[in-house]
Amino acid sequence: MEGVQMGYAAPASAEFDAVLREQLLERRERLQDAGPLTGADPDLSRLLNEVDAALARFEKGTYGLCDVCHDPIEAERLIADPLVRLCLGDLTQKELDRMQDDLQLAAEIQKGLLPKTAVSGEFWSVDFAYQPAGIVSGDYVDVIRQNGDVYFILGDVSGKGMGASILMSNLHAMFRALIPLDLPLCDLVKRANSLFCESTLANQYATLICGKLNAKGELEFCNAGHLPPIIVGRSGTVQLESAGLPLGMFCDSSFAASCAKLESGDTLLLFSDGVTEANNGAEEEFGISRLINAVDGSLDSGPSELLTNCVKMIGEFRGNAMRNDDLTMMALKYMN
Repeated sequence: MEGVQMGYAAPASAEFDAVLREQLLERRERLQDAGPLTGADPDLSRLLNEVDAALARFEKGTYGLCDVCHDPIEAERLIADPLVRLCLGDLTQKELDRMQDDLQLAAEIQKGLLPKTAVSGEFWSVDFAYQPAGIVSGDYVDVIRQNGDVYFILGDVSGKGMGASILMSNLHAMFRALIPLDLPLCDLVKRANSLFCESTLANQYATLICGKLNAKGELEFCNAGHLPPIIVGRSGTVQLESAGLPLGMFCDSSFAASCAKLESGDTLLLFSDGVTEANNGAEEEFGISRLINAVDGSLDSGPSELLTNCVKMIGEFRGNAMRNDDLTMMALKYMN
C-alpha cells in the first residue's frame, strides 16, 4: 500500500493475547472509573462498548482476526491499538489516508524528541546521523547534560514501524526522567530495564548503550546487548568490547559498567545495526571492517564531518539497494 509503511509481525501467541487482554481489562476499569466524573459522555460510552466487544471476541476465540477476511491482524497494529478490527488489506482508502496522516504526525513528534544537531559543551562536541528506513523509526538517540557530565544513549528497539516508534518514545521519556536522579550508571540502566520490561510485551526488547563522559576524559558506559562502540584516537581505531542483555529480556537483569579514558581529540562513535547490516545489490553487508576503514584517520575531523563521511561511504556501498533498516550514528568528541 503506497505511503503506508508498517512492519508485519507473526500471528499473536497465547502470551501475547494474555497481555493484550490484560490491557483491555485495565482500560475498561479506567473507563468505568471515569464515567461518574464525566456523566453520560458519548465518547466514553462508545469506547466502553468497543472494549467490551474486544473482550467478547477473546471469549469467542476470534480476537485479533480481521472482521472481513478473517486473517490475523498485524500484531504491530494490535500493540498500538488493541481495538483494531481490520487488517491493512481491508481498510478503505479513507482509513488508509487517515493512517498515513497519523504516521506523518508520529514522525513529526519523533523528530521533536531528537537532540539538537552539532551541539557542544565545555569539553565535548557531538553530532548524530538519523535516517529512518520508513516514516517512523525504532532507533533511539539522545544527549543530556547533567552536573557537569555529558550522558549519551543510542539504542535500537526490536521491530519496525509504529510499534517500534512508540517504544522508542517510551525509552526517551524513561531516561530523561531517570538521569536527573544521579544514580550510579549500572543502577540507572537496571532501573530503566525494569520499567521497560514492565511496560512492554514479552517479545519486545531494546539494545542500547548508555554512558557518560566527564571533563577528565573518563568514559563509563553500560552495553545492553548493543554493538560495541568505537574510539577514533591517536593510537588508532579501537572497538570497546563489552556485553550485556538487552533491555526488556528479564525484569531483574543487572548490568556491568565498562570504563575507558579518552585523550584530547579522541572521538567516541556509536551506531545501530542499520550501519553494519546495510546491504548492497549483491546482498553483502557493509560490516564493521568497512566502518572502521571509513573512520580510520579521522582524528582531526569534527563529529559532523566524520558522520558525513561515514554516511556517504555507506550510501555508496549500498548503491541502488533499498535501505533495510533504520540508520543511526553518534559521534562524541572529547576536547581538553
